[in-house]
Amino acid sequence: MVYIVTAFTQDVVDEVKERVDIVGFISSYVQLKKRGQNYVGLCPFHNEKTPSFTVSPEKNMFYCFGCGIGGDVITFIMKLRGINFPEALSTLAASVGVELVEKKETPQLKKQREFRERLYQLGALAANFYYRILTRHPAGARAREYLKKRGLKGEIVRQFQLGYAPNTGTAIVSFLRRQGFTNVEIEKSGICVLRSSRMVDRFRDRVMFPIKDSSGRVIGFGGRILTQGQPKYLNSPETTLFHKGKHLYGLHLALSGIRKRNQAIIVEGYMDMITTWQHGIDNVVASLGTSLTIDQARQLRKLTTEVIIAYDADTAGTTATLRGMEILKSAGLNVKVIQFPEGKDPDEYLNLRGTEAFQQLIENSKGLIEFCIDKAVNENDITTPSGQKAVIEYVLPYLKNVNDLVEQEAYVRYLSRRTGISETAIFNEINRLSNSEDKEDKTRYTRDSRIFNKVFNNKSSYNQSELFLLQAYLNNHILADRIDKELGVNWGLNPATNSLISEIKEKRESIPELAGSSLIRELSNQAEPERKALIAKLSLTQGLGPIEEKAVNKAIRFLKLLQLNKKEKELRLKLSQLETSGTIQQVKEIQKQIFDLQQKINLLKLGRGESQ
Repeated sequence: MVYIVTAFTQDVVDEVKERVDIVGFISSYVQLKKRGQNYVGLCPFHNEKTPSFTVSPEKNMFYCFGCGIGGDVITFIMKLRGINFPEALSTLAASVGVELVEKKETPQLKKQREFRERLYQLGALAANFYYRILTRHPAGARAREYLKKRGLKGEIVRQFQLGYAPNTGTAIVSFLRRQGFTNVEIEKSGICVLRSSRMVDRFRDRVMFPIKDSSGRVIGFGGRILTQGQPKYLNSPETTLFHKGKHLYGLHLALSGIRKRNQAIIVEGYMDMITTWQHGIDNVVASLGTSLTIDQARQLRKLTTEVIIAYDADTAGTTATLRGMEILKSAGLNVKVIQFPEGKDPDEYLNLRGTEAFQQLIENSKGLIEFCIDKAVNENDITTPSGQKAVIEYVLPYLKNVNDLVEQEAYVRYLSRRTGISETAIFNEINRLSNSEDKEDKTRYTRDSRIFNKVFNNKSSYNQSELFLLQAYLNNHILADRIDKELGVNWGLNPATNSLISEIKEKRESIPELAGSSLIRELSNQAEPERKALIAKLSLTQGLGPIEEKAVNKAIRFLKLLQLNKKEKELRLKLSQLETSGTIQQVKEIQKQIFDLQQKINLLKLGRGESQ
């Protein structure tokens, strides 16, 4: 029975929850055992050996006494699959025959929704058709033999619903037409192609891999050719349901394992994923090719904080690994990489060495910096100065961005051991690069501000942010108070600036209404030569444009960066002195101060500090 509602009201939510058997639903993801009035099992959200995950059918709730995650059945599916509330509600509603219809659903939106549902139905029937051809029909004999040679068991074939597309040319077209689907629906599904006004099968003589979304619905297919020919693997085209860069193969099966271990292993292709899964590793997904996307990275970020890349060991795989690591890291994930012996991939390695050896590779997986160092060393002749220089130039941009001082020093030590270059020389290069980028930041910041471009030339002996803030200081006493609060009393980078700031305060205390040109006239009456030059420059820039708050915020942030960088250099100088004459406690204290400063600097560079 279909229960139609008109809005996502609390009554509707309650209706869905009441219809869902929470024990039965959760049992499809967690093995539960009855204990008194409740049911218990191993938590799917964290790794545990003793069951602490409890489901109460009476209260229609679950709770884990180990990790503290709990709620109703909607919360459970949201946490498990990393989806939002409407998606979770829709998933549950579909499972109990409640059709959710938007209150303001237009005829066009209704038509689109119904069309998507037809495509989901078509995909499910097509997957079942291919599976039956593989497992029951004589035409699937070669495909069965191929999968057997690849080491796949019958249970795995069933679990992944693998299939075979016969080479007749219209097998799936004819089948889908018999099921009542139109030519438009069949073509838009991507499973068939219109050629010379004739609908033909896209996939022929191929082992078929249904691609499913995180809810387990078929959205596309991948096909592996059994004979010689290209392409070796053929995927569904982009359709209403299938967008290659947004989906991960096998995610619907790996959700629980990823959540439980707070870790995902990502491989390149279908067979890598299936073989790894067959060996008992249940937190593995495939990226549907080597080009990992930011959408896939964000999808993983909803489920875990750590991703291990296990791509092939060939050149293309190594390049893709590095690109994938950067994408995953930009999504806020902790990233590691498994390095296989040359020429191997996860499928080959597991079949050759077994599960324990693969687990050892997982344990020994390397972080981004270590991977980059090894890659650079392996690709260059470090016995020559040019080879050493190439390694340093390749690794330095990654090494410079390591926020943790202790971690950075450990990588510098590792790089020094691999290349023979002294740690001191490497640190000097890091500082040189940092200073160079600071100058680039300053130039870029100047470009971004319209007022800066009009007012100051790049050869000025005064920092441009400082001069801009002086303009704000002169023209607006509220902004002046704000600048003092953010940067401190003597925030100028030059003695003349600080002297002028002090005089502005004195003038304002005696004549509060003084501002702009009138204040400049008062200041220029009795000024020292250096300060007079500064006042003259400020006078020439009056009236060139409004003082925008956004520009003031940027200038404050930039000046803060200069202040913090200066303090960091002073601390590093002090640290170098203490390393030869100070106590361990003194060294640790300075190291902590440097680390704290670096955290503030990085936040400001990312735009997450103050003055936003």
